[in-house]
Amino acid sequence: MTESSWTEVEILERLRSVESGAVTDALVRLGLSGWMDGVLPLGEANRLVGRARTVKYAPKTGATKAKTNIYSAIRSTPEGRILVLDTGCANTWILGENVAHAAFFQGLGGIVSDSLARDAALIREMDFPVFTRGISARPPAIVLVDVDVPVECAGARVCPGDYLVADADGVVVIPQDFIDAVLVEIADIEQLERDQEAALASQAPLEVIEDLLRRKKIRKSGRP
Repeated sequence: MTESSWTEVEILERLRSVESGAVTDALVRLGLSGWMDGVLPLGEANRLVGRARTVKYAPKTGATKAKTNIYSAIRSTPEGRILVLDTGCANTWILGENVAHAAFFQGLGGIVSDSLARDAALIREMDFPVFTRGISARPPAIVLVDVDVPVECAGARVCPGDYLVADADGVVVIPQDFIDAVLVEIADIEQLERDQEAALASQAPLEVIEDLLRRKKIRKSGRP
């Protein structure tokens, strides 16, 4: 694992000020992929930043059920971590109000799942970020099979300890080994965004705006 020049506290503080779009743009510059498809906040608590604790599910048929369950997994998760549930994009609920409350009282930073959820009205009343692909009353046909393993959640690979940034636009995963490089690109992208807003507000020539758009796509270290 590559050692970061930032402390974890510094990284998380920086990411709390970043929009998911800037993270996506930084990943694209670096040739990385980390965005989830269709995973959105269930309620008004639509901002989530933290490191991943992964949980893997599999179909009941033929699966070796883990000795742990979701509640014991939550109890053993450090405060502030994000619970990431890989269900194989199950079109059933795998979490509801009880799981959300267990995570909330444990002090976790939120839950991200590629499944659906139930008890949506109750979860929306909580000041706790829960991101899923939607809502359903259909019961699950999957079981928890492992924790703390690399997973794929809604198209994004997530390893234990990876960084997540999520907002109303969706969830983006930053591989922990690339966090320093991503933060460098984010800072550059944010400055170019400010320059573009200023150019638009001042009705700058189109050539200026087009040059800013071009520069936004090029990795900072790759520009002259």
